[in-house]
Amino acid sequence: MAVLKPLQMTLVSGRTMTIRSLDTSDVPAFLEFIARLPHESSHTMQYMGKRQPELDESKARIEKNRADHVTLDIGAFDGGKLIGFINFRMPNPDHPWQKHLGRFGMMVLKDYWGQGVGKKLLSVIEPHAMSAGIQKIEAEVRVANERGVNLYKNAGYKIEGKRQKAVMIDGEWGDEYFIAKFLGEPSEPFRLPSLETSRLILRPLEISDAESIYVYAKNPSVSQYTLWEPHQSVKDSLSYIKDYAFRYYVEGNPEPFGIVLKTNPGRVIGTAGCFWVSKDSKSMELAYALDEEHWGKGITSEACQAVLDYCFKTFVLKRIQSRCKRENKASARVMEKIGMTYEGTLKSSLFHRGRHWDMCHYAFVR
Repeated sequence: MAVLKPLQMTLVSGRTMTIRSLDTSDVPAFLEFIARLPHESSHTMQYMGKRQPELDESKARIEKNRADHVTLDIGAFDGGKLIGFINFRMPNPDHPWQKHLGRFGMMVLKDYWGQGVGKKLLSVIEPHAMSAGIQKIEAEVRVANERGVNLYKNAGYKIEGKRQKAVMIDGEWGDEYFIAKFLGEPSEPFRLPSLETSRLILRPLEISDAESIYVYAKNPSVSQYTLWEPHQSVKDSLSYIKDYAFRYYVEGNPEPFGIVLKTNPGRVIGTAGCFWVSKDSKSMELAYALDEEHWGKGITSEACQAVLDYCFKTFVLKRIQSRCKRENKASARVMEKIGMTYEGTLKSSLFHRGRHWDMCHYAFVR
């Protein structure tokens, strides 16, 4: 059985979504979702006048897919509303030559385009695909769907060919790209180097770091101004390493480095790193967290300076940015200390934990 446990994600708008496998209780929301799609876009296989499946048909399909060890039906939910969907499957599961292939189809409601929904849906199918022995994921995307094409390119998919005149919509021919991504072996995530400062070593996280991370990540003071919640168990810290850190390493993001003291190299006391905002714009964003026990000692700024130096040396960058809630004065001091310039405060730009927050933006531009 292939079932994804619920995950929380924060959209660009600041709203919190839930990503999880569909079950039979989601059928009404699913039918409403696919009925809306033809009114919003011609980039999916849904079209005006298409016969929609009956309630029982859809329930049977979802039950069958949940019972399969490879197939996933994943939904993105805004409350009880389905706003994004991805189906992952093996196109020819019985063919001995194609057991390494996976295929997906994805759809997102127009109101949620550009909010990170598609990126998140893609990210959750890849670890599952690798665990199922899938080495290559394929799909088709309309050439006219520039937003979708850019999304897949940024996620590491390559255009392998073009199917000309693949569709005719409103009397106009449309071409489609074949896109694919080779996953390789799941046990070898991209590895960051180790960085060294006068007091610190910054290195890639390991599975064995879960206990150390839990020590500080369970502290509400540490996550008071972050977008993540306090870890409730070591399992949460382990999931952070496996589902977040290792995924970012695979995607080529220098985030997160584990921060350890040279005097105690076996214990991770925080993280710092940069993730891509836009490769086309040569822009990254800096993020960091530190055990409360070590606040006020200049450790965060020392670690962040090492990360900035590494990123500007290693990647073709124009800009590294960072941001914090206006109340987080300590974080603002870190950004100022490492030479970032204050660019302004966006009022009420983030809705999180039941309220709006003003966000202070900083950047270092080369």
